[in-house]
Amino acid sequence: MEAHTAITRRVLVLCADAANSRMVEDATRSWMFETVVCSSLREAEVLLAEKNFALVFCEERFVDGTYADLLTVVGRSYKVAVVVMISDVNQDSVFREAMALGALGVVATPCSIQDARWMVIRATEHGSGNSRSTLNSRNTSAAASNGVPRPE
Repeated sequence: MEAHTAITRRVLVLCADAANSRMVEDATRSWMFETVVCSSLREAEVLLAEKNFALVFCEERFVDGTYADLLTVVGRSYKVAVVVMISDVNQDSVFREAMALGALGVVATPCSIQDARWMVIRATEHGSGNSRSTLNSRNTSAAASNGVPRPE
């Protein structure tokens, strides 16, 4: 188990959709984050127990669970700053539930590189204690311009 550092430069991506995984990998690697991809909750649990992650991107559902299950696992770990769910954000009930369970934000599927980069910025701010990052965030291609959400 590694020592906890102030800002961990590692992102976990829990996605079955190859396009979403590639987009998040491209966004995080371009900013010098190590990106680890897995496709099951069990794999994610093992990785979370072994390594520190600044951010976790996950889809709404995966082979052995849902984002709610992952948020429960993350809630038991001091090593993870935040979780971002990739979903059909037009479903307000899913968005509200994810935020209530502790997600930093929700981005639309298919995930865009701008949305992924915006969430990396927010996670970094969150990890450094910046209070502005506690605002709820939902990014969609129609609702965001260059990855920056418009005021609601």
